[in-house]
Amino acid sequence: MKRIPRNDDDDGGGLDSLLDTMTNVVGILVMVLIATQLGVKDAVSRISESEVVDAEMVEAARQELLLTKTQRDTIESQLNNLKPVDDREIQVKLADLRRQVQENRAKLDQQNTVANQFALKIEADTKKADEAKKKIREIAESKAKREALQVDLKKALEDEASLKAMLDETPEQKIVPPKVVTLPDPRPAPEGARQVTFLCANNRVYPIAADDWRDSIRKRAEFIVASRQLDRGPAVGVDPEKFMKEFKKANRRLSDEFFEVEIYAAGIYPRLTFTPKENAGATLAEVEKPRSRFQRVLAALDRTKYYARFIVLPDSYEVYLSARAVADQAGILSGWDPQGTGWQYTTHLGGPILFGPKPPPNPNAKPAPPSKPANVID
Repeated sequence: MKRIPRNDDDDGGGLDSLLDTMTNVVGILVMVLIATQLGVKDAVSRISESEVVDAEMVEAARQELLLTKTQRDTIESQLNNLKPVDDREIQVKLADLRRQVQENRAKLDQQNTVANQFALKIEADTKKADEAKKKIREIAESKAKREALQVDLKKALEDEASLKAMLDETPEQKIVPPKVVTLPDPRPAPEGARQVTFLCANNRVYPIAADDWRDSIRKRAEFIVASRQLDRGPAVGVDPEKFMKEFKKANRRLSDEFFEVEIYAAGIYPRLTFTPKENAGATLAEVEKPRSRFQRVLAALDRTKYYARFIVLPDSYEVYLSARAVADQAGILSGWDPQGTGWQYTTHLGGPILFGPKPPPNPNAKPAPPSKPANVID
């Protein structure tokens, strides 16, 4: 009858297999032992029954016996060495080893302390060496700077000696009389007095005849507009491009002794610009020279009807001071108007010519209060 295995029989089956295996091994060993005994017995019987004994076999057996004895002695010696020693001796040896470990550890700590001290000393010595190198470099740089300063000092002394020699050879110069500049006193011009304008540029004095040019050019412009029929009515005005083309065709150059004059459009209004000629105008020497043309012009002005206005550019302040001194000596009231570099004198043309419709008046505009007279003299 077949038995159904249960889960709790698994361990028992494993032990049964192990017991079977061990039984088989023991049986095999017993059989080998029996066979060996039988073989030995048979060999002894054969040797005893043999009448002739082989000497070589006897010698071989003896050598084998000796080898077996030697092996036994060796094994016994090894077994004796493996005998357990006294436990107290082991404890002593362990204590001795612990002591040696502690001593070695203390020596190692001491050596580490010494090594750290040496490391700190080496670091301090390195810093000192770096500072010494830095001082050496600073000394070398100071030496180089000192040598350079000595070279500069030597050159300066040589230049001073050269300048002193040149000064000794230079004749004495006369002291230039100081220029007296009065403080300005801005105020309006006398009522009814007319302005005479002078432009101080290129370190020269240029008289500007703006009124004469304005009248002359206005008449020419009105003639061209009428003859060429350029006026397109008050709603449009005069075409500026056509006007400029026709005006320049009829008047290729506008100039006098002192200025180049040009007409141009500024919005809807024609204006004039005056560009001074480089080699014209009164120089500083001519201004200061008695009875020069400039002084004769000032002397011819009626001091009760005219006053002078000097427009001064930065490069002509010196000539202005001289011209102003001449005007003061002539008893002519004067004023000045400083301007920046590149400034150019311009003025309106006036008249009916407009390059576009005239802006309508503002119906809500309030009447402007009477203007205060400008301070044009000082």
